[in-house]
Amino acid sequence: MRFAGLKYAVITGAVLCSLGAAAQAVHEVTAVPPPTGAYVAFKFDWDQGQPWVKYTISVDDSGDARFEGVGSPSENGDNDSFSQDFTMSAANRHKIFELAKKTNYFQGNFEGKQKNIARTGEKTLEYHGKGDDGAQAVSHTTTYNYSPGSDIQELTRLFQAIALTLDFGRKLAFQYRFDKLGMDDRLKSLQDMQASHFVEELEVIEPILQKIADDPNLMNIARTTAKQLLNSAGAGGGHSQTTSQP
Repeated sequence: MRFAGLKYAVITGAVLCSLGAAAQAVHEVTAVPPPTGAYVAFKFDWDQGQPWVKYTISVDDSGDARFEGVGSPSENGDNDSFSQDFTMSAANRHKIFELAKKTNYFQGNFEGKQKNIARTGEKTLEYHGKGDDGAQAVSHTTTYNYSPGSDIQELTRLFQAIALTLDFGRKLAFQYRFDKLGMDDRLKSLQDMQASHFVEELEVIEPILQKIADDPNLMNIARTTAKQLLNSAGAGGGHSQTTSQP
């Protein structure tokens, strides 16, 4: 696959709960740093997460990107793993590395100090590569539940929007094979999320959208919605507007 130098493993096990009642799946998504180049990684981990309970997105300075995730069992009854390599748009790649630079490459504590902030999952940002001087390699990591900083918020929004887009892609691919009647609702939901700026890198799921748009056996409303989404992706379907992180 593309994105040379990064290897990922999704390790799934079952731990028998006490009193012999239930089994709890344990998952780890681990990024191995490449020997050269710079990359930024975003990790999410929350057993109540929807649609992912755990995922990692990494992108290097050339735009090669990799997603590794574990789906929520409450959605499909199984902790299924999913991975995809893709090329990130130049605009989002540039934004990610610029925001990493503005935050001193995630050096420091970015967690909000407000009390009674709702738990929305453990989030981690990592930077590995050259620092501002261009001579010495740096490696920084910061972990937070909620950060009030606008730069960290935008990075969080962007990566979470990419993860949501990929989830829509995998679910549309499933519905295209097994549940074509329910496809229109999924496409409309995707449009709504795009309008709210919670979808990024829509071009990554263009293949399934194109398949839906070109299929004469599908309902016309589904084909029309798919074509509208394709047109927005062709016009740079990602959004740059900053919104508060979920």
